Amino acid sequence: MKKSERLNDMIRYLNSREFFNLSDLMDKYNISKSTALRDISSLEQLGMPIFSVHSRHGRYGTLKHRLLSPIIFTLDEVYALYFAMLTLESYESTPFHLSGNKLNEKFENCLSKEQIKQIYQMKEVLQFEAYQHNNVSQFLDKILQSILNEISCKIIPTYLV
Repeated sequence: MKKSERLNDMIRYLNSREFFNLSDLMDKYNISKSTALRDISSLEQLGMPIFSVHSRHGRYGTLKHRLLSPIIFTLDEVYALYFAMLTLESYESTPFHLSGNKLNEKFENCLSKEQIKQIYQMKEVLQFEAYQHNNVSQFLDKILQSILNEISCKIIPTYLV
């Protein structure tokens, strides 16, 4: 995991906590104590309201005025986003370099306990079947970047090289 991704994830993780220890970060992100201390310093520079509590175990707190405001989804939006994530799972390759499990975890972190409960209830009564797309393309990310940057892209299949 890149440092920027780790810091982004830490902001979400710490946003819901009042207190945490260095060992919490070390265990969750599989990082050393010195990396955890550098990451806390980086989060403070980004504006995360962190303060240290005198403790030999490296205890920290976050101020009540959090950096992130909560994201509010309607139930229809929750269902639509959940179905979109299920659809992504049916593709062998996508132009997005992401983990479906990590995406689902981030999504659920934005939901209330009631909304998560409703998703799980929906899973129990509704089955979602999608045609499994087994074709793998190594060029999807290049094609997407070309589209977004409005530039042409030339792809030469490896069997022609």
